Amino acid sequence: MAKVKAKVLCFVDNGLRNPGDVFEYNGPANGNVEPIDAPREPEQHEVVPVVRPKRGRPAKTTVTAD
Repeated sequence: MAKVKAKVLCFVDNGLRNPGDVFEYNGPANGNVEPIDAPREPEQHEVVPVVRPKRGRPAKTTVTAD
């Protein structure tokens, strides 16, 4: 867990934190706290495109006679 300092009055880890409070925080980076120990790297997430099926009735199939 990294030590952080609250910038503003905020609710973090089921507790109300006053500006200047120093506490341990292991959640995602946000603008309400600033790291004290070492700056954390922002989390990199892979973007996966979502493939959605077309709505409505499926297309008619045609039968070809040979």
